[in-house]
Amino acid sequence: MKDAMGHLIEAGSIKVYRVSPQQEFAGYEMRFLDECALQEILDLQDLIAQGLPSPEIFRLHDEDYFRSLLESERSFIGVIVGEHLIAYSLIFIPGEGEENLGRDVGLPEDELKSVAHLQAAVVHHAYRGNGLQRRMGAAHLRVIEEKGFKHVLCTVSPKNPFSLRNILSNGLVIRGLKPKFEGAWRYIMYKNLRHPVIFQHETVSIMGSNIEGQVDLLSRGYQGFNIKPLSADFEVCYGLGGISRFE
Repeated sequence: MKDAMGHLIEAGSIKVYRVSPQQEFAGYEMRFLDECALQEILDLQDLIAQGLPSPEIFRLHDEDYFRSLLESERSFIGVIVGEHLIAYSLIFIPGEGEENLGRDVGLPEDELKSVAHLQAAVVHHAYRGNGLQRRMGAAHLRVIEEKGFKHVLCTVSPKNPFSLRNILSNGLVIRGLKPKFEGAWRYIMYKNLRHPVIFQHETVSIMGSNIEGQVDLLSRGYQGFNIKPLSADFEVCYGLGGISRFE
């Protein structure tokens, strides 16, 4: 793993959650990764996929896809414990192609070239609860801004409230909810790096499982900005307000 480790972003100690109640701590480093990390990335993706309660929660990518992104500077961030990759985050620059999520939130055509995607983030189950997805996302948002992009978008499954909470904590808001990959429902998350969203006082909460109700709220100009975990579901908080311009 050492050969794949680039510029250090941060380092410290994180909790290791095991099957037993016992918690231990481990030293970690968060770094940018290069193509030498490809096999560890693939292995971690497979491990995460095997533990998912529903396969539609997480979109898998193949080796060629990862290899192409690793060619782009600072596109991959990894968290390393010892010699092992235990988390990663990646960004994707869609250009003006069909994959650009800017169209899903109504960005003007001339703004699509200023879009970057937070494409995926995974964390090994033994290290969840340390805020690693949020911290990797924050680091990648800094990279995106430094590269001159203005609009950040990503998708997240309504069946994955943990990732949704992390993405919301990075300042993205829910701007859409629609079937995307092979018909799987996805929240469309958005952040304008130059004009952050400002909400008015009128807010409403709705169950995360109520897809139809959320689609209706979004069609009326509401945007999701927070979630409240419940025992068997979660509530999504929507508010009015937002961004008056896209430039």
